[in-house]
Amino acid sequence: MSDLYVGLIHAPLYALGPGTRVGLWLAGCRRRCPGCLSPDFFDVKPEQKIDPLELAGQILFLAKKMGLKALTVSGGEPFERAENLGILLEKLRGEGIRDVLAYTGFEAAGLLAEFPWVPELVSALVDGPFDLNEPSQEIFRGSRGQKLFIFDPSLDPMYSGWSKQTKRQAQFLLERGRIRILGVPAIGDYEKAFAAADEANDLSV
Repeated sequence: MSDLYVGLIHAPLYALGPGTRVGLWLAGCRRRCPGCLSPDFFDVKPEQKIDPLELAGQILFLAKKMGLKALTVSGGEPFERAENLGILLEKLRGEGIRDVLAYTGFEAAGLLAEFPWVPELVSALVDGPFDLNEPSQEIFRGSRGQKLFIFDPSLDPMYSGWSKQTKRQAQFLLERGRIRILGVPAIGDYEKAFAAADEANDLSV
């Protein structure tokens, strides 16, 4: 099977990576970190199933429509179906999407040993599980154990500058009657983010 499961596609995304991007959240995650912002992407649903090449077409359409050339992939856990993700990213790279930031709960060393193609198709990677007990102040990660790896030297200045920023951003997306938070709020600010989302939800009805 070469399918993926899509939890969400959203653009423009400016709260999860440098610049303005297309955001892709793939469903399915066995890790299930406590406090995860997207617990509804832990499980997959039949209606989320899609062929990687069909998904590439949807992303390319959205990117072209909005003039975007960068992608952030999160989840869920994108690398639970790593080979299928590779099919998607190879197609996108061939069509001009050459800046890809991926989030994973796996450690980079093990991931790269198992899937050596990752540095060729992923520009930058944030690795490691989310830990509520290890808060981080960095814009790119929710907890201290997570690390940023930059694989594309040409994008190193952009990603290095972004990772050193101290002001976090968050986007609030109204989706099927509920507010979804996009971004990496500080652990101590999770409650504030959800309270703001609840307030926004009250104002939207």
